[in-house]
Amino acid sequence: MSYIKISEFGSGAAYAPVNNPLSYGLSGGMDNMFMHGGAARAMQGGATREFAAYAAEYCSTKFDGFCAAMADNTEIEYFPDLLHGAYEGGVPTTMTKGDVVLLNTARTKYLMRMIGGNVSKVPFDPLVAASPLVTVYTAVPGDFMRGEYFIPKGHDVDNDLVMQRLLNRPLVSLPLLLNIYDTMEKMGRLGELAGTKLGLFYDNLKKNAPKFNVSMAALCAGMKL
Repeated sequence: MSYIKISEFGSGAAYAPVNNPLSYGLSGGMDNMFMHGGAARAMQGGATREFAAYAAEYCSTKFDGFCAAMADNTEIEYFPDLLHGAYEGGVPTTMTKGDVVLLNTARTKYLMRMIGGNVSKVPFDPLVAASPLVTVYTAVPGDFMRGEYFIPKGHDVDNDLVMQRLLNRPLVSLPLLLNIYDTMEKMGRLGELAGTKLGLFYDNLKKNAPKFNVSMAALCAGMKL
């Protein structure tokens, strides 16, 4: 018989599914509160800024089964708590919870810079000593936050699961996609998207915009995040 070394005791706890911060919002009820304490009650369904920030950071780097489950949630979310400010430029106040996760993830993934916002790191669960830190933004007094979003150089946008979902949900994602278009055009990098699914989306927008007596510049100005 061999015994585990004291230095190895509990070493797998950090990787146990029950200790995954996403489990705060993916499950609910008394069982969840028993596992995680009082913070879990507020986070049920992802209803806190901290959970939204953690989920967005997690899914922006690894869009796995957890992320797909959250993004596929069709429950209605009234006046959603979206990251990076409340100025939505035409996004409806009623979206699904999955839409909220998708937009938060995309904003985190494609953020170039935040104008009018201060960045800080806060604990995901302040009641847990080893809780991971998440990134949150607060508006500068007298200003409002507005992010500029872009596609990083060399990014394989056609095989990006987050972008694929954005393109499949244009009524929700259009303001963000127009923000990316505007930023890429100002940087002189719009040509890098030629031939990609995102580039073809923009081509179709430019082709059809005149039918409604509107230009891409007007669209970007009117629906900027």
